[in-house]
Amino acid sequence: MIIVTDVIIPVLAAYAISTLLGPIVIPFLHRLKVGQTEREEGLKSHQKKTGTPTMGGAIFLIPVLLISLFYVKDCPEIIAVLILTFGYGIIGFLDDYIKVVLKRNLGLRVWQKLLGQFIVTGAFALYLLKCTDISLTMQVPFTQKMLDFGWMNIPVLFFIALGTANGTNFTDGVDGLCGSVTAVVAAFFAAAAIHVGSGVAPVASAFAGALLGYLFYNVYPGRVMMGDTGSLAIGGFVTAIAYVLHMPIFIVIVGFIYALEVISVMMQVSYFKLTHGKRIFKMAPIHHHFELCGWSETRVVNVFTTVTILLALIAYAAIG
Repeated sequence: MIIVTDVIIPVLAAYAISTLLGPIVIPFLHRLKVGQTEREEGLKSHQKKTGTPTMGGAIFLIPVLLISLFYVKDCPEIIAVLILTFGYGIIGFLDDYIKVVLKRNLGLRVWQKLLGQFIVTGAFALYLLKCTDISLTMQVPFTQKMLDFGWMNIPVLFFIALGTANGTNFTDGVDGLCGSVTAVVAAFFAAAAIHVGSGVAPVASAFAGALLGYLFYNVYPGRVMMGDTGSLAIGGFVTAIAYVLHMPIFIVIVGFIYALEVISVMMQVSYFKLTHGKRIFKMAPIHHHFELCGWSETRVVNVFTTVTILLALIAYAAIG
């Protein structure tokens, strides 16, 4: 019965709502003229995406919010997940709005985005510690041991939250990539929540279902992009659900693609500066490197998603 109420119903309901929202949201975004602008120095194959509406993260965020409201009274931890998810989503929305509506290419300044993320992450930590029984300790995979960094728990939380959000943001660079990878990640956390008996399973299930509906419009060739509205919200969701389940270390396993995207950018920039112009990859983030090696966008998505599925199985075995 738990599987039906906490997994199947949220998945199906979120999928149905997001699928129905597509034909409403996409024309609305077209009317707002919130089209994607591809960088001139980017891949030539991506130039045709210029004008594709962005800020499409609303397609999967709205059903997640609606469905979460049905379960929140029985699980206050859901509020913590919503704080970080939608707090980061609002920051992403402001960034998108400034870039595509106000036509200021840089969007939010770096310090503004960081300040917003620090405020939202602080609110999440405060709610978690003051309004729930959940601590900031984290399980070590393949063991039952819990890590407690003491006063360092808060700085570690901020590092993981900002790092994960950057990872999901970089992963959103190929049609269907971030949505496909995150649907698997959300499904893993839904299964993990059921495994440990947490009440946040419906939120994770709804996120997976909503992303599947969104992918109906985002797989190659994408009719809509999630924008920072969606990618930053995803980073907030992954961090929040992991902390509620004491599984932030598991992000390294199941969210390996996010980490790979961030690390590839860090390596590329560092090596470029150290060698005065040389590069490790043909282009970063790493999904662009594979595209320049001849991979189609569809192949990149298929391979990265398959890797995530296999790692999700390993992560589930690591719960113990």
